[in-house]
Amino acid sequence: MPAAPTLSIGMPVYNGAKWIEESIGYLLNQSFSDFELIIADNASTDETGTICRRIAERDARVRYHRHSSNIGAFRNYDYVFQRSTAPYFKWASCNDICLDGFLEKCLVVLRARPDVVLVYPRAILIFAPKGGEPYGEEYDDNLNLEGDRPSDRFRDYLNREKINNVMNGVIRASSLRETALNRPLPGSDISMVAELALRGKFVEIPDRLFVRRLTPDTTILLMEQPATSHGYLGRPDNLQRLKLHSYRFLDALRAPKPTQRANGPSERSSAHRAIVSSSGWPCNRRAPLPSHLP
Repeated sequence: MPAAPTLSIGMPVYNGAKWIEESIGYLLNQSFSDFELIIADNASTDETGTICRRIAERDARVRYHRHSSNIGAFRNYDYVFQRSTAPYFKWASCNDICLDGFLEKCLVVLRARPDVVLVYPRAILIFAPKGGEPYGEEYDDNLNLEGDRPSDRFRDYLNREKINNVMNGVIRASSLRETALNRPLPGSDISMVAELALRGKFVEIPDRLFVRRLTPDTTILLMEQPATSHGYLGRPDNLQRLKLHSYRFLDALRAPKPTQRANGPSERSSAHRAIVSSSGWPCNRRAPLPSHLP
């Protein structure tokens, strides 16, 4: 039986034929090559399956699975992680590009620092305005969270999070398994990454190695309702966001088995401290999105 790879990459996809071959090509040509690529096709009706099968035949690192029916975006994101075998994991969108060095530079940090659970590079956003030419814009996530106190990292993430690029970074799989993963709720991906912040530090790689497309076809990755029902990028409005995070984390406070860190507070008490210490819910202090966003 072959040894498990160092990294598992999960690519959930539905009707991604337009960009998926390019996205996979950038992954397969990375300087770091000890990984498996798990593609979960959510019953696509375009040429996604044909493209992925052809690539899987050429490269043994690629594992292609097609669901017999659409299981929903949330479950498909979780599906690729649940099928992973490596100690490190990364979600990869079928629309985005990981430039060379992305995997290698993130893994160097994770291997050297057991206190870190997520590493991500800086980003370039690609916009395609209606009737105009596509263009790129540098974007800073500002989510280098290296404080020692879990409640501070938790609060800082929710204060600063805007479009959740960091979910596409490289994650310590053992820490990700301790979260609730993606639930069928608006903004569930944000809550999941906030849970990760309770479990360890986030490190930002200074190089711009992540290229994300923000177009009408690609911006809603986890939402199944139209973007207009929840505002920009399918995110809930502030009231919905407050209710979501209040429910998600107050529900976690009632969990029967909080995790106790050595010489530190439990994650339950850290989440409780972050929630009750915020004078205003983080969404009220969010930085404005770039002016060019549609």
